[in-house]
Amino acid sequence: MKVRYGRHTQLKPEGMIATYPNDLTAESPSVVKGKPRILVSHQGCIPIYRKSFFTRLNENSPIDFVIAHGRALPGSDMIEASPPFPFPNIQVENRIFKIAGRLFVLQPLIWRVLRGEFDGAVIGAEVKYLSNLVIAFLLRLRGRPVILWGFGYHQYDRPQRSMLARVTAGAAGSLKRIVCRVSSGYLVYTKGGERALRSWRPPLKRIAVLRNTIDSEREKELRAKVALEPVERATRELGVRSESVKLLYFGRLVPTKHVELLLEYARRCIQTGRSADVIIFGQGSEEQRLRLLAANLSNVVFHRHDDLKLARALRISAAVVIPGYVGLAITHGFAHGVTTLTRHGQLHSPEIEYLEHGINGLILPEHPDEFFTALDAFVDDQDLQRRLARGAERSAQTIDMGHMVDTFRNLVAECLEPKIRGPSK
Repeated sequence: MKVRYGRHTQLKPEGMIATYPNDLTAESPSVVKGKPRILVSHQGCIPIYRKSFFTRLNENSPIDFVIAHGRALPGSDMIEASPPFPFPNIQVENRIFKIAGRLFVLQPLIWRVLRGEFDGAVIGAEVKYLSNLVIAFLLRLRGRPVILWGFGYHQYDRPQRSMLARVTAGAAGSLKRIVCRVSSGYLVYTKGGERALRSWRPPLKRIAVLRNTIDSEREKELRAKVALEPVERATRELGVRSESVKLLYFGRLVPTKHVELLLEYARRCIQTGRSADVIIFGQGSEEQRLRLLAANLSNVVFHRHDDLKLARALRISAAVVIPGYVGLAITHGFAHGVTTLTRHGQLHSPEIEYLEHGINGLILPEHPDEFFTALDAFVDDQDLQRRLARGAERSAQTIDMGHMVDTFRNLVAECLEPKIRGPSK
């Protein structure tokens, strides 16, 4: 297939995928000479849900997107994707330290930028990655594009108690605005983030909405595969009752998810005689505590992440239930025709915009007793379950990774074009 980018033309076989070493240098024979090379430094590691995206981003692309990655940051409980990776990548060491209780990260990438290895960069919008800030200013001084990738607004900022923490938070916010102003463009997750950026005066230039998602196409393939199996295989493998209503949690087992409320609901179901089983997939800092809380609950089962097994769980579940922070699990569930239930009053990721209350999911009351009562109503109402499942199916048709890949490439290409064409005469 022939692909063009400005004056650069590459010939590449359709669907060709290479395996790259974990430290790809400018001299590596795996790099196609003459292609623009864009450094991507985002999240500090490669989460398991980003591997497909970075793979597809580089397939048949006129641009080499080189992904910098280290180990997941402590406390994040991020599940990392495993190498080898079928895309250009650089393995780095995340050097971590704290100032006024805030975590900051340095990555050894600055020298590579100074050597001129990259034609531009896409960096995470979080100011804790200090090397990204230096890289942004170095590249902009050289007239090379820098694109930010993030929420578009300060989702997680909370009131700070100490004076030092307030000063640090204020400085971080000011620095973020400066970086936004000098950037060439912004890749934002959702329309809400775009509205926040366009409210600036003057508004930022070149804002593109990614519609952040997991690899929904791959999930639909897994869904089709498990649909051919006898449903009894899923209930037997997962250890749940065939006649019960299944409520599924999957993701990181961390305090902000409030999975303990789901265990308390399972206990309540035993006491009230309601036939509901809770299936939990995940790992993290809360895993041992949660397993101890569920030790005597016959209607709760735990599993470690496995794509096919999770697809079987989604097949038999009435809902994905996340009592706390919710993000990409929403689109993951939609790809399987499964609705998501969460609570008001939580710090949610931007993907909460995809959840339409009463249409494709429910945002239930925050107070535990009211939350449990609302869960009872859902478990007891099969018509509601079917209606929300139909809404999830419809929403799945509007969110796909292909759009995300195209949007990402197009904004980078737009920012790169003046560099490739050269100055106008």
